[in-house]
Amino acid sequence: MSVCSNLTLERSQQALDKIRGNFDTENERLEIVTPDRYTEVFEILKHHFVPDEPLCRTFGVQWEQEFQDLATDVLGKNCSLCMIFKLSNEMMGIRLISYMHCADPPSNYDHMKYEELRELLRFLSCKNKEVDFFRRYEVEEAIQFFTLGVNKKFRQRGLGSRLLEAAVALGKELGFKAVKGEATSNFSQRIYQNAKFECILDMLYDEYTFRGKKLSESTGEHKMTKVFGLKL
Repeated sequence: MSVCSNLTLERSQQALDKIRGNFDTENERLEIVTPDRYTEVFEILKHHFVPDEPLCRTFGVQWEQEFQDLATDVLGKNCSLCMIFKLSNEMMGIRLISYMHCADPPSNYDHMKYEELRELLRFLSCKNKEVDFFRRYEVEEAIQFFTLGVNKKFRQRGLGSRLLEAAVALGKELGFKAVKGEATSNFSQRIYQNAKFECILDMLYDEYTFRGKKLSESTGEHKMTKVFGLKL
């Protein structure tokens, strides 16, 4: 049976209960993101992800309705994670998680009106055919990471790495056999590399342009997007 076709919040919660002992601490609690906490996710994305993300800066992406709609769609897949600070019940960080199936149609963002976000997403997906993820990992479906955001007041605690590790463990517990993710900054690339992901492809920023300028002109120390994969 396909994992993708039967992924309810209840099923994800059951999987989380089996792995949470490896990730909960005295002060922190791992949770599946439920609809009552979507607003908190949006606040982290708006204030603690978009302003710091290299490609958001390069493409001029701001927190707009289409971005929120996209995040809502991912959250509706019922397997995104967050870390909660127990004392205040505050959301510390998020790992938005989607999934994909080999029968899915190719990514198409032509319907999007927000040009900056549309072109950013087109950039991230332009090498999907070359990556050929399903054949490479001999799977029909896989977990796909969307965004990772950590509230600035809770940074320098290793939350990014722990949320990625928890997402991998959750995907495995749910029955997925592979994970795919894109890392656009040096920071996120180190997290993937430390978790023993395979780097499938480098997308150098000085080889791509937006509005006549190379992406590398405004990405600073970040020189490329790396596409990563992991067989579970």
